[in-house]
Amino acid sequence: MERTRPRASPCLVWLTLAIVLAGGAALAENIDPNNDGSRYAWSENLGWLNARPSGPGGPGVQVSNSGLTGWMWSENAGWISLSCANGSTCGISSYGVTNDGCGTLSGHAWSENMGWIEFAPTTCGADPTCGVKINSTSGVFTGRAWSENAGWITFSATSPPAYRVTASWRPTAPAGSPSLA
Repeated sequence: MERTRPRASPCLVWLTLAIVLAGGAALAENIDPNNDGSRYAWSENLGWLNARPSGPGGPGVQVSNSGLTGWMWSENAGWISLSCANGSTCGISSYGVTNDGCGTLSGHAWSENMGWIEFAPTTCGADPTCGVKINSTSGVFTGRAWSENAGWITFSATSPPAYRVTASWRPTAPAGSPSLA
């Protein structure tokens, strides 16, 4: 007696495809929305860090009101994960970069090669560039993150060469809030 493999129903195939595509869209990056190269941070010890390493829709950084997900790439450090949700490792090691909803970032990113990267370091005194923020009007990242193994990572600078990381994210008012427009 010959066994036949059950065939998937067309509805099941389309439902699966829709879920996969929706999941990919939810995780797609929102960095460098104007395609002008606004995706690079700099570290003296790591070189350039790319927040949109595979181009539009890739595994780059995704900014939301609650945090950052996705990946950055450094030729010298490899992949840098901004959330344990990227690899479904939250049950083993819960970490991530959070957003207070107004653009002030905190928490930690992880690099297999460089270790933890702190987005709101507490050991820099009154240094105004310490910690990373996202401008709520322009989406430009400012400030610096700290890695014990890699040193400072700067997210924007105007001195040659000028560089910055920019997101299309803007804060959204909570439901029921009065409009300021």
